Amino acid sequence: MIFLTNCSKSGTNSEQEKVEIPKPSITSINPTKGIEGTAVTITGANFSSDISTISVKFNNKVANEITFASKNQISTKVPFGAKTGPVSVSIGAETSTNSVNFIVEEAPLPPSITALSSVSELTEAIITITGTNFGNNISGISVSFNDIQANDIISVSETEIVVKVPVGASNGPVSVTKGLNTAIGLDFTVKTPINFKIAFLADSDIGVNADAVLNLIKNEGSQVVIHPGDLNYSEIPQDFENNINGILGAEFPYFYGVGNHDDTVWNGTNGYQSFLEARFQRLGIPWKGQLGVLSSFTYQGITFVSSAPDEFGITTTVAGNYIRDEFDGVNAIWRIAFWHKNQRLMQIGGKGNEAGWNVYEESRKAGAIIATGHEHSYSRTHEMSSFQNQTISSTDNTVNLIVDDPLTSIDEGRSFAFVSGIGGKSLRDAESGLENNPWWASVSHTGNGSQHGALFGEFNYNGDTTLAHFYFKDIDGKIVDDFFVRSND
Repeated sequence: MIFLTNCSKSGTNSEQEKVEIPKPSITSINPTKGIEGTAVTITGANFSSDISTISVKFNNKVANEITFASKNQISTKVPFGAKTGPVSVSIGAETSTNSVNFIVEEAPLPPSITALSSVSELTEAIITITGTNFGNNISGISVSFNDIQANDIISVSETEIVVKVPVGASNGPVSVTKGLNTAIGLDFTVKTPINFKIAFLADSDIGVNADAVLNLIKNEGSQVVIHPGDLNYSEIPQDFENNINGILGAEFPYFYGVGNHDDTVWNGTNGYQSFLEARFQRLGIPWKGQLGVLSSFTYQGITFVSSAPDEFGITTTVAGNYIRDEFDGVNAIWRIAFWHKNQRLMQIGGKGNEAGWNVYEESRKAGAIIATGHEHSYSRTHEMSSFQNQTISSTDNTVNLIVDDPLTSIDEGRSFAFVSGIGGKSLRDAESGLENNPWWASVSHTGNGSQHGALFGEFNYNGDTTLAHFYFKDIDGKIVDDFFVRSND
């Protein structure tokens, strides 16, 4: 107890006033055990909100980190080097000690990974991770595949974890986290299923022709749809959602981006984007960014980046840089970039320079397939070493995808671009002789008998992981274009 003496003069007599400073007291500590660095809350009375006046000790070891203080509560951390024993709180010269010891536990050994039962599997395959110090508590362990967390851990023991590869996993290291410690293991490659088929279409609607295209997609055995904009010209998202679900199913991976006929009803409750997000959530696919605008995700080992140049104020520079950044460091065999609008020389109809060249060039440098819509016709380039300069690198029927090496002075990037814009809305003729430009490998428009349809790509073609077979088929069964793509990643 402290007494403060106050001397005052009243006439000739001295008078002393003694003011008692109450002693701090501890009523509880939570938790009562933990490892060094554990956050601890001390509850009691007669503390202080002035941290500079407080000293907390764990068995005489000073806690150097006090994060909060009030009259009745102190937040601190168990200091490194502390041993089991009493906790004390000092306010100035007054000290109180609790009657219950704080038990300082030995920190668990960090986990380590020594092997994977398989280093390459399809998503949702079950693999076993072998290592040490995993423990036996599933809730205390997390497993990630290239930073995509696995939601289905089947079992855990000290030396083994049995886990299911998550749907959105991408190529990269497997990691195990236990407490504050993370072990980085071997690289894992997500397989793309053999003859995995993706349908590409844009500029659709609700009606006979659009439904015929969707039924064609279904009958061709497609496993994914990429739809780069202009979804439903009546601009009623719920109708579009109902139509897709009615023909392909609510669980079908139907991925789309914003088009100029979608942007006014894209955002908000019951906007197109809300339905797209709900579909991703149903499928368990994680994504980054704003879906259908500037976003990226990986599905079945294929990495997709969507952008929206000339929509919502997004410039070609912003969109192109986003594509560059999202593909940077991605080691997927297949990369696909998609957006809605075009450059005039990258379509054969009446569209102008709307998308800008940066989106094309950054996609090419990333070795990514370029899927667009907007113009209501079909056109596909040869292999290109520059879209901006319309430089053809090869006219072979097998197109090569090559990633540019930024460490060299040579621009090695190679890719191709297509417009698949006859998904059911309308058909248009070519204009201004654009269809005759030498960089076109294939074109289809009303002048040469076009019909609604979709471009199909079969990846991991017949078990060749770096080969894809593409063909454009219309609703009359006609094959308009047929070619191969080789990824040289």
